[in-house]
Amino acid sequence: MALPQLPAALMPLFWACRNAGGRALLVGGSVRDALLGLLGKDLDIEVHGLELGKLLRLLHPLGPVNEVGRSFGVLKLRMGGGELDVSVPRRDRQGSSGHRGIEATADPFLGTTEAARRRDLTINAIAWDPLEQEFIDPFGGRGDLEARLLRAVDPHSFGEDPLRALRVAQFAGRFGFAVDPSLEDLCRRMPLTDLPAERIHGEVDKLLLKSVHPSDGWNLAFRTGMWEKVLPEWGACPPLLDARAAQSRSLAVPRRRALMYAAACGLCTLDESTKILDRLRLFRWEGYRLREQVLFLVAERETDFSTDAALRWAADRGDLELLSLLRADAGLRDRAEGLGVLAGPLPPLLQGRDLIALGMAPGDQMGLLLDQIRHHHREGLLHSREEALVWLKQQLP
Repeated sequence: MALPQLPAALMPLFWACRNAGGRALLVGGSVRDALLGLLGKDLDIEVHGLELGKLLRLLHPLGPVNEVGRSFGVLKLRMGGGELDVSVPRRDRQGSSGHRGIEATADPFLGTTEAARRRDLTINAIAWDPLEQEFIDPFGGRGDLEARLLRAVDPHSFGEDPLRALRVAQFAGRFGFAVDPSLEDLCRRMPLTDLPAERIHGEVDKLLLKSVHPSDGWNLAFRTGMWEKVLPEWGACPPLLDARAAQSRSLAVPRRRALMYAAACGLCTLDESTKILDRLRLFRWEGYRLREQVLFLVAERETDFSTDAALRWAADRGDLELLSLLRADAGLRDRAEGLGVLAGPLPPLLQGRDLIALGMAPGDQMGLLLDQIRHHHREGLLHSREEALVWLKQQLP
């Protein structure tokens, strides 16, 4: 396994912590991903032996600091061209039921073993000291990475955060790791009904978009009853989910998301799919009409598009390239491309300004004529601007 490599620009942070009497460690997913040979984007630094106020004063000379997570012992530092999460160890306590009931208390003197104990899985509980060039791995995470095994750090603390059950499912899909039987049993017993929609959506999103084999995580969620608790419309794994994941990797993220959620609803009705999107609060995604596209794909996954007119009409409602991928229908893709509607609807042959140039005043009649031209275009009765102008002149007195 490769050793984690940190940008040289970040090393002053580790030296500054040591010189102040503390110890800074790289922790969490960035260590795991480095050991797996993956390129991790997010770096999490955990600082031991320095109280939060002292750490904050130490960080300010290194770059801008965002204190939004200070109450949880987390600071965000802009340094080396990116943003780092810099935290002190903390104790988690279940104050009330559900994910929101977890109370966190910063404790910079907790110790590396106890700090690692609060993590969910052993593969996420490995720390790396870049100054000493050594791993701190009290729960055998590196061995579990070698064995490709998901195992809980502590069966008692694991259950304090119900969201961890869904995290196990998405890790199973992302990495294709086996799940320790005792961990699977913990997931089966986990109460999930109080989880907020945005947290459920976050884990489902990672399962569908980051997994090499999302079916591995899906099947775990199904057999342990997780879907029944959070998304009861989802049952057995939809066919070809893994194939759709592979096909979607070249797509931009918003379109990939639409395709994968439509594939995940492969055994659902349109009404059930709508309920799923409602429960996950999926509407638009950074301006992209995610909900509309998913429901279009679900509604049209078995539609007969034997006529060119049907394809032209469908292009006004949704993305035909995504539909061809969902249906695994290369013929539909080729026909849509030949008709000029693979990348979007037919462009209008005429616009309002064209009718104004012919002496028509704006109003209902203009809108009606433009709608008729659009209709004839989609039906294949008009093919060009010139043909549309000829037809229009025939309608004018």
